[in-house]
Formats: sequence, C-alpha cells, structure tokens
Amino acid sequence: MFLSEKTPLLAVDIGTHSVKVAQISGSKNKFELMNFSIMPLKEGCIVDGVVQQPDEIVDTLEKMIKVEKIDTKYAVASIAGEAVIIKKIRVPLMTAEELSQNIEKEAEQYIPFDIDDVSIDFQILNTKPGPSEENQKEDTMEILLVAVQRDIIESRIDILYDVGLRPAIIDLDVFAMVNAFELGVDLKTREQEAIAVIDLGESFTHLNIMQDGLTAYTRDIPFGGSHCTSKLMSKFDLPYKEIAKLKFGVIPSEIKSDEVVEVIVKSFDKILSEVQKSFEFFSTTSNSQVDRVLLTGGGALISGVDGLFSHHLETPVEILNPMKGIKVNKRKFDQKMIDSMGPLSTVAIGLAARRFDYQ
Repeated sequence: MFLSEKTPLLAVDIGTHSVKVAQISGSKNKFELMNFSIMPLKEGCIVDGVVQQPDEIVDTLEKMIKVEKIDTKYAVASIAGEAVIIKKIRVPLMTAEELSQNIEKEAEQYIPFDIDDVSIDFQILNTKPGPSEENQKEDTMEILLVAVQRDIIESRIDILYDVGLRPAIIDLDVFAMVNAFELGVDLKTREQEAIAVIDLGESFTHLNIMQDGLTAYTRDIPFGGSHCTSKLMSKFDLPYKEIAKLKFGVIPSEIKSDEVVEVIVKSFDKILSEVQKSFEFFSTTSNSQVDRVLLTGGGALISGVDGLFSHHLETPVEILNPMKGIKVNKRKFDQKMIDSMGPLSTVAIGLAARRFDYQ
C-alpha cells in the first residue's frame, strides 16, 4: 500500500455511544472541512473500549459513508481504554534502529500483558544522556512507550474492512487529541505553558499533558459521562433519553434544576479527584505545573463544566473547539451546528488531520 501526504483519508471515531466520521482537505493551517457526520450507536456496541456488537457498528458506518458520499478508500481510526499502555520510560542510550530491535525486551517489564499479545511502538523524547537509576555508569535516554493489545486493534481493522475501507493507520485517541489541539489553539501564544487536554468521553476520560510541544504525560481514566448518567437515573424516574437531556440543561418543569445541578456536580467528584492526582504526579516528575486546561468531548458540552474544573483544579479552563482552526464552507455546512459539535469532533478531526508520506 502506497500513500502520499495528498492521499485523502476518512477519519473514523468509534465511541461508546456514537460513530463520527470526518474528512478535511488541504495542509496544516489551511485545512478545510469536507465531511463531518455523527450517528448514534445502540447501547452495548462498545463496552469499555471493546467492540461487542461489530455488525451494528458496520451497519451504522455503512449508512454514514453512503449518506456523506464518501469515495476515499483509506481510513484512519483510533482506540483507547485499558488495553492501551502509554508510559514514559528510560532505556539504555542507543539509536532508533537499535531500539526497534530491542524494544520488546526493554518494554516487557512495563506491560501487564503477554508481550506476544501486544503491538509496541515508541517515540524518542530526549536523546540527551542521563544517569540510569540502576547503574550510574550507564547512559540512558527517555522514550514514550506505547503498547496495545492486538485483538483490540484487529477488531477496529475488521470493522473498516467490512465497510470497504482500508486502514492506513490505527492511532490512539490521546494522540489524535494532540492533532486537534494544534488546530484549535494558537501554539505561539502557549509555547511556555504546560497544557492539559482532557477529553470527557462517555466511558473514559482521556488526559494528555503537553509541554514544549510534546506529550509529557498521558492517561486513560476508566470512567466518564456514563457515571453522571447513572447518578441521574438513580435520582430521577425518567426514560434514558430524558436523563441524557438533563445533562445538557433540558429539564422538565416538575424537576427542580438545582437538584439536577447538584447530582451532576457530585458525579464529577471521581473524575476531578483522578485528574488532580495526575496533575500532582506530573508536577512531581517534571518539576512543572499545569498552566491551563482544555476540555473537550461530550462532557464539555455540559453547561458550567469549565467553571467546575477551574474551581476544583485552581487552573484556568477553556473549551477546546478544533473546528475553529478549519475553514468551513457555510454553503455546505450549518456553521452554528458545526460550532456546537466542536467538542464532540476532537478525536475525529485530530485523526482527519493526519497526513502521510511514505516516499
């Protein structure tokens, strides 16, 4: 398979409750939105990041491709969840080629799965040698280690093939967030800041702390918006669809809004506690503080969630909208709708911004 940086790609973001597809054209700083669509999935299609009902997902994705008249055959998708391990580690100082040959041996102690059951990749973060903790005489370097269970990757690949798409790459949600972050934020004004991008998903909360333009810390927290939904269902006797609307301010007259707000605020306690722990760990290991937080994902659409995070974390918080960095043809798209969907589009747009050059 030969792909160039001009090969059109379809981004496919398969989430817990919806599938999103996106396609953009152009190059960095000159991207234009060509396609964006979102369709709901039935309950149980994806559970904790694992595909449970592939036929339902295939059917949904086929409909989206047909409606959007997608003609590209190449796709980029992503995965997240507890089957993904991302960790900064130190390894003996060596070339990238040498590390490629030795990465399994170096990584095995950090991976809680059978090494034969995972796909491994890495990024060299710092080639400046530093002393090893185990052997002060041995120079080491810092790398970002990524390991993913193969069956999780294969389940996504199978879905793409079943709808007639050829997978160009399977990325990670947290890295797609970085691409989207670069589209929606003026990096020149934020070069000296450590910025945490937090994707408030339905099953997971994805955290990526950026420092000096690189991923400095990343974590998938294994709970998200579904926890809020469960708390609301326990409190109010309403159908599921009506419960979901409560989170976004659609409150029936017989229910007191203060009671809804109280439940929503309390439901974020667990997420805020884990994010705070992550910030403290980052601070301890990097001697830096998080300067700013950018919220994205479905949870970012909840009114007042930015203020809640800012108050608890004592850090400035903004809502990330990657669509702001993309040209939108108003004759083709409803600008108001696109803006409102911005936080939901982060992973899909981040994937769509990928470009390839295999020459």
